Amino acid sequence: MLLRLTKSQIEEFYDAGYVVLPGVFREAEIREIGEAFDRLRETAIKLTKPQMIEGAYFVVNDHKINRIVWCGAAEPILLKYGGDERLTLPSSQLLGSDEMDQLICQAHFKLPADGVGFGWHQDSDHRRYGTDLWSDVNGRGSFVQTLMAVDEMNEENGPLLVVPGSGREGHQFLKEHHSPLDAVFDGRSLPLLMDPGSVLFLGPYTVHGSKPNRSRHARRVFINGYAYPGANRRVYPGEGAGRKLVSPSNE
Repeated sequence: MLLRLTKSQIEEFYDAGYVVLPGVFREAEIREIGEAFDRLRETAIKLTKPQMIEGAYFVVNDHKINRIVWCGAAEPILLKYGGDERLTLPSSQLLGSDEMDQLICQAHFKLPADGVGFGWHQDSDHRRYGTDLWSDVNGRGSFVQTLMAVDEMNEENGPLLVVPGSGREGHQFLKEHHSPLDAVFDGRSLPLLMDPGSVLFLGPYTVHGSKPNRSRHARRVFINGYAYPGANRRVYPGEGAGRKLVSPSNE
């Protein structure tokens, strides 16, 4: 059965800036994705600096894994899941288009004591909002990012922090006005606690970030992002990045 967002879920996405769907992917599927992540990690921990390997860009500094960009090139099973209709159909509903450009297919690792965290930001910054490389074609950001929990995301292991309603304020140029995670938005932010297989759909203007993992267990997430056709003019790293996808009809 196709996974379609309800009217109330779509309204929640545009009001809060995000919506979480529990139990989207089954245990066996998450295990398969986790095994692909394990193979990527075996490669990444040997590296001391960023480099392209098998079509994926490993963003690593001194064995610390920041992220693996277009990870599906090195692990094709991840490309399969990145094009899964359980991600693309809800995204197409939110974009208002059956066709989309997949710009993001990333593996994010937060390993115990690795110190990896991400300050407050909006995905619109990463898409190059305000430059010649991006146009908001549909007038609502023209981008949807999905985040799949591969491991449990809890209070201790650096969960994603979101600022509900911040997306309604549009692009805030946070990259030009950097602030640490313990300031500015902290009183408004909420941690997203997710079980493996749950999926977050996130708007491009929603402010979010995360602190380092303080637990003894890994916190891994699989991120895929889809753009409205014609919005993006940037060439993303990775063999096959920016591929065209067509979801099942969202009517």
